[in-house]
Amino acid sequence: MRSYRILPFLSFLVCLSVLFSAVPEPVVLMDGEQADGDVDGIKGQGLKLSPSGKSSFVQVSMPSGLSFEKGQPFTVSLWVQTTVSSADYPAIIANKDWNSGEIKDFTTQHEFGFSRTSGANKGWAILMQPDGAWAWNIGNGRYRLDYRPTPKRQKINDGRWHHLAFSINPARAEARLYFDGTNVAIYHLGGAVDLNSGLPVCIGADGCADQSARFFEGAADEVAIYDRVLTDADIRKMYQQCRPSKQVTKKVQRVKELKLLAWNIWHGGRHPGREIGPQQVIDFIKATEADIVMMQETYGSGPIIADALGYYFYLASTNLSVMSRYPIHETWTVHNSFNCGVTGIELSPGQRIVLSSLWIHYLPAWRRDARAEGATAAALIAGEGKTRHREIKHILELLKPQIDLAGEVPVIIGGDFNSPSHLDWVELTKDWHNGLAVEWPVSKEMQNAGFMDSFRTYRPDLNYASDTITAERLTYRIDYIYFKGKGLRVTDSDMYRQHNGTWPSDHPAVSATLELP
Repeated sequence: MRSYRILPFLSFLVCLSVLFSAVPEPVVLMDGEQADGDVDGIKGQGLKLSPSGKSSFVQVSMPSGLSFEKGQPFTVSLWVQTTVSSADYPAIIANKDWNSGEIKDFTTQHEFGFSRTSGANKGWAILMQPDGAWAWNIGNGRYRLDYRPTPKRQKINDGRWHHLAFSINPARAEARLYFDGTNVAIYHLGGAVDLNSGLPVCIGADGCADQSARFFEGAADEVAIYDRVLTDADIRKMYQQCRPSKQVTKKVQRVKELKLLAWNIWHGGRHPGREIGPQQVIDFIKATEADIVMMQETYGSGPIIADALGYYFYLASTNLSVMSRYPIHETWTVHNSFNCGVTGIELSPGQRIVLSSLWIHYLPAWRRDARAEGATAAALIAGEGKTRHREIKHILELLKPQIDLAGEVPVIIGGDFNSPSHLDWVELTKDWHNGLAVEWPVSKEMQNAGFMDSFRTYRPDLNYASDTITAERLTYRIDYIYFKGKGLRVTDSDMYRQHNGTWPSDHPAVSATLELP
């Protein structure tokens, strides 16, 4: 086993000042033209990494100003090539103790997939999974985030050069992940903002490489670390410089129709089975041809579902996510990330929407309370005050800047509101609800803020029933797609509880088709 500390005048260039160009200059760079490699790289010579070869790993000599501590923005970028599979989840580049952990199946109601228990250790890592796909991990000592895509879309052990990158933006509490020049995922950082492990950055191993017997076997080239957040355009340009596209970029037409889906998939959709459940979710979403999905109880299944759809992916929390056919250009944390994740989505140049996936408190238990002897509308409304009513008022207050501009940039809020609608619990339907007509406050707040309930806007007939949901059951709705915007028109909206004889969730899915001006 041989380790190399690369000095600035050899394979790594340490910049003394920040230079500005089409693609910003890195603070630390391994240039294939300079590297003492023995493999053809993406540009010039690359670095071959092999436990039995010349280099088992490379330890990077970092400048003192780049420590990955709290508040430090940075971007990591590199090209990798391999044909090898490994059950060890080897680190391709990392600054953390990764290899000391045991491999564990983390699958529960709230998580999904195999990884190492050391993922919570402080620091960051880009990895390879046993199936040949790459992976990403960060931890702050207690809390971890993982991105584990699928080999169908993001395989790296096919013998080709692939570009991997991620950025950390503490100011926005956001990580952006890239595969072959494309932003494939955005993660809200939560508490994982201090990534200074005190260990060196190593290529081909984790930060404890001297104590490790697990190495990445393949090649690396153009390894760069930046002391700032590179933009999507920067990453795309970096990729295209090495892989010029032969295709002429097609003009993007203005979007005239948007198909939306809001769905609480219930513990990652895995109740029918570890593999079959998420696949049922994927199959249904594909059948709807939804352009954007506002998902609740994502719980580890998100990367698999988004990969199968080929969609951009935003994980606001373990609970909430957004999957979009169109690029997600901005994200916000509103109220808290477990309850509300907000995205800015670019449908076409100059055409944007603000879209939120939402989940608010499941208590009080209004179904039980509404059926209780002596139940009154006033008591039910009062019961909402401590949780859901208070939460939605706070969320709408924080979203007021976006809501006030909805005439220019439409606002869509979809998800699990855990509360019925005042549009459903009316005099006409009170016999379905213990004789009660209730002005439920959460839906009233949405209406007072100028939002339209897509389902009741398109289907005002309270006797409407589908093949799987009765009219009575529809008055127990708690899942909605609300919209507000000048010239928006709902041309279809429905609710579903079955697809091909199966349904992986305990919630119906809500669809809405909006005609855009």
